[in-house]
Amino acid sequence: MQAAQTVFEYMIDLGPVILLPSLLLILGLITGRKPHRTLLNSVYVFLGLVLTTLILTVFINFFEPLTATIIQYSDKNFQVMDMGMVLSQDIAFLSPMLVETLLAIIGLNIFMLLLRLTRTINIDIWNYWIFLLISSVIYTITEIRWMGILVSLVVAAITLVVSDIYAPYMQRYYGLEGISITQSQTISLAPIPQLVNLALNKIPKFRKIHLFAEEIQYKLGFFSEPMVMGFILGFIIGVVTKSRTILTHTAADLLYSFGSGLQLATIMIVMPRAFHLLAKGLKPILEDIQQFVQRRITKRELYIGLDPLFLAGHPAVIGLSVIMVPLTVYIATILPGNTILPRADLVFIPFFIIWAVSLSKGDLIRSILSAALLIPIVLWIATDMADIYTNILLNHHLDLAEGFSRASSLGSSNVLFWILLQILRPILDLFL
Repeated sequence: MQAAQTVFEYMIDLGPVILLPSLLLILGLITGRKPHRTLLNSVYVFLGLVLTTLILTVFINFFEPLTATIIQYSDKNFQVMDMGMVLSQDIAFLSPMLVETLLAIIGLNIFMLLLRLTRTINIDIWNYWIFLLISSVIYTITEIRWMGILVSLVVAAITLVVSDIYAPYMQRYYGLEGISITQSQTISLAPIPQLVNLALNKIPKFRKIHLFAEEIQYKLGFFSEPMVMGFILGFIIGVVTKSRTILTHTAADLLYSFGSGLQLATIMIVMPRAFHLLAKGLKPILEDIQQFVQRRITKRELYIGLDPLFLAGHPAVIGLSVIMVPLTVYIATILPGNTILPRADLVFIPFFIIWAVSLSKGDLIRSILSAALLIPIVLWIATDMADIYTNILLNHHLDLAEGFSRASSLGSSNVLFWILLQILRPILDLFL
């Protein structure tokens, strides 16, 4: 059992950038007829993921001066620190039934496939840490092993079903046939943009209003090019960042804004290249897997469950993220009931809004409205979960961030788990 736990921990520690291309390579070699082509496509996927990860890091770091300025203008007292993945994985690996939970999740996926309750083969093993986190939280509260595993299985089962439902929407928009997104906290947000679009379609005048990137490109011409638009937005962001000093240090601050424009322009050029590289390698592998399944196993269409990192580099997602990353910090400063300071998990913003983009079919107005509704929900859940996460950390003698009384994680804001906690709260309160 200890050996199995070591293997699982090692696989999760590898991260999606190494683990997913490796798994796709293995599946491709099993199902494909041209090993050399499969190897080359797996390299494309690996390079695309590496490039996407690097640029996302640069992208989020780009906004740090602006978010710092937004926070300086705010009088809000943030009590909860967004500790990000470090917090979530620390709690997840504290679970004494790590192996049992992982084996149960894998068994559940196989069981649901056999009973035709899902179409998704979830190979996104790295994101199984989410289910470990759930079982660890429940076990810490109740000290009942089977209850922790059971709750994680319920969340995993619902995740697979919801992934199936929204896979066609995602496939049509992003052009990646045969995949679904199985990161639980991301897919659990998908119904929200759908409800927003359904509501907007009921408004007679608004349902006829649409704004697509193609229309903007047609009307603005040269100024709509990613490089030019990125430079203009980056320059504006630089000016806003230096708004306090730009009148007294005009030359230096304008130079800073010029550099900010060049930085964002570079990101806007390179990020779509990473997405296209990913798609170039992923599509042939998925086609081989689908053909093998239909030839040897079943005629039923199956999906390969992947990380939202595969979609985060899409031009529409990055374009919306330019608005939503600073807007998330601003919303945090004015949102009633929110006490978490977004920081470490701002990198999850592109992951959260992939559904705002795809379910709106790329409509910019609807995408922005959907994303603007998603963010408060994520902030409220992260704030509400802070007491649970903090108690677990303190019970295991782990340190909190200096200057904050509690800790939480935006990236672990799982709507499904939060709803289950509200349902189970009368039972869980008996153990507190």
